[in-house]
Amino acid sequence: MADLSLSGLASGFDWKTVVDQLTNLERAPQRRLRNEQTTLNQRKDAISTLVGELENLKTKAETLTKADFFTGAGTATSTNDKYATATATASTPIGTYTFVFNQLATAAIRKGGANAGGAVDTSAAISSAGSAGFAVSVTTGVFTINGKQITVDANTKLGTDGSTDPDTIIYKINNSGAGVTATYDASTDKITLTSGSNITLGASSDTSNFLQAARLSNAQGGSSTIVSSTGIGGVNLSSAVSSVNFSTALTQTSGSFKVNGLSISYSATDTIGQILQKISDSAAGVTAGYDSANDQFTLTNKTTGDIGIALEDETGNFLEATRLSTGSTTAGLNAKFTVNGGAELESLSNTVSEIGHGIAGLSVNALKKSEASGTDSSVIISVGKDNSAIKKGLTDLVDQYNKVQSIIDTQTASSTDSEGKVTAGILAADPTVAEVASKLRNRMVSDVSSLSGTIKRLESIGFKSDGNSNKISLSDSAALDKALNESKSDIKTMFSDTTDGIGTRVKSYLETVSGVEGSLVVHRDTYAKQSTQMDKQVVEMERQVQSYRQRLINSFLAMEKAQSQINQQMQFLAQRFR
Repeated sequence: MADLSLSGLASGFDWKTVVDQLTNLERAPQRRLRNEQTTLNQRKDAISTLVGELENLKTKAETLTKADFFTGAGTATSTNDKYATATATASTPIGTYTFVFNQLATAAIRKGGANAGGAVDTSAAISSAGSAGFAVSVTTGVFTINGKQITVDANTKLGTDGSTDPDTIIYKINNSGAGVTATYDASTDKITLTSGSNITLGASSDTSNFLQAARLSNAQGGSSTIVSSTGIGGVNLSSAVSSVNFSTALTQTSGSFKVNGLSISYSATDTIGQILQKISDSAAGVTAGYDSANDQFTLTNKTTGDIGIALEDETGNFLEATRLSTGSTTAGLNAKFTVNGGAELESLSNTVSEIGHGIAGLSVNALKKSEASGTDSSVIISVGKDNSAIKKGLTDLVDQYNKVQSIIDTQTASSTDSEGKVTAGILAADPTVAEVASKLRNRMVSDVSSLSGTIKRLESIGFKSDGNSNKISLSDSAALDKALNESKSDIKTMFSDTTDGIGTRVKSYLETVSGVEGSLVVHRDTYAKQSTQMDKQVVEMERQVQSYRQRLINSFLAMEKAQSQINQQMQFLAQRFR
């Protein structure tokens, strides 16, 4: 038998199209319900947006209920900031304070004995990693005396007086044709150049630094005799401690010593530079260095003030070899100053805090010692309050309030087009939302009952309503600044009073509106529940529609079957009576 489910196969009637049309007509209630659901969801979303903005408003109101919000940050300005600068905190008393710094704080310096390095080795190559013991490493190349170039190569040694070795500096100078005689005195560790006429050292073409390393210079210009300005031997910082050229020999190549009570150890492979870095990086509180010009080790306190530097060799004699233990200490100085002409005070540091002068929260950084009397080098520090954060907090509250009112206006307003068609806002018929706008305005603009002076409402500090809407604007910024400077305590009460402050009552009201169980939250959730119920109704409606559709299909299939049988009978009769 033919497939009767094909529409009109037997009857020639396209009944499936009819079924689809009739089914679509049955869905009309569903479409009306879906439209209602769309409106509900739009209202739910609109209220969700409003609740979020109300929560932001509550946060800003809550900020203004905190009493410490109205303290204001401390500001400090200096009339003479080349001598001193200052900072203040919220606790610093407002006023002016005159500082005169009679003495700046300095750090103590320990200078080791001079000539810590030994004399140079006259028989060692002078350019090979400090093996000859020069304080300044010598580079290969050429240097010039009286216009004659002298070469320093990897094998060149210093040599001794009257040296006949052609690869020694002494021999090369004496036989250079410069008319100069070079000698070396091991006891003073100095080179002497003599001539029958004035000696000229160096040329722009020189590539070796020998003259600088030998402390020879034209500073003695016009002289026929030039002597090294100081001993040329010294300590090469890149040398391992086991091979360093100390004038006082190390008793052992590894050991330890104390600086300000902190133990520092060294090994034979450590370089002098590494040991100095260990000292500087430690908690001993000093910076270690080496003055190659004077062949002298130094320790400088990292903190200023009249405090010393304690040294002690533990194992080995490193401090003795560096001559730090036998050196001298220049004591650090305390800062000395007066405040408002009072007694002279002292501070270890040039940054003087309230501990030193007794003014809470004020820190003064001395940069230069005050000049002698008669010059304007005293420093007047003016302490005030920075109200910008308070002002921003107030304007942020008003701005957020206006934003909320603008959202409510948009959601509840109705408009009429040129053809007279009225379009209502999504929440135009919602009395709960309209009530929020009214009650919120009342809590923002009404008087604070605990205040009886001129400052008791927003209008009294420069905020006004435009008279045509619920919005508020700062119409007089100068009035707000004046109130913050002169009546801050009243403003503080106006917002933070625990019973009727603007911040308090706005926050309390919003907790009943946008809080977890607030009226708008419940309202929003009701819309959400109604939308969910509509989903269930639509499902049930569609089930009935599908049942109706199946009944129609079954009826038309029965019709097709009957028509098919009739067609077969007609064919049979036609064949019999042909």
